[in-house]
Amino acid sequence: MPSAKARDNKALVATCVACGKNFSPEAMVALAGRVEGRARPFPVCVACADGGWRPPGFDGIYGYRPS
Repeated sequence: MPSAKARDNKALVATCVACGKNFSPEAMVALAGRVEGRARPFPVCVACADGGWRPPGFDGIYGYRPS
């Protein structure tokens, strides 16, 4: 859970690799995938993750987050 200071910082954003939109880090998850055999986190918005988007090489479990 982000701090109140981070929550109020409107400049603090992350870009979803699935849809390309900017979101607050509160609305993002990091899904682990693999690129050229190396593990890498992929920042994805909750809507894309709940919609089924997975990074290349994803081998895990994602628990859906309620809206």
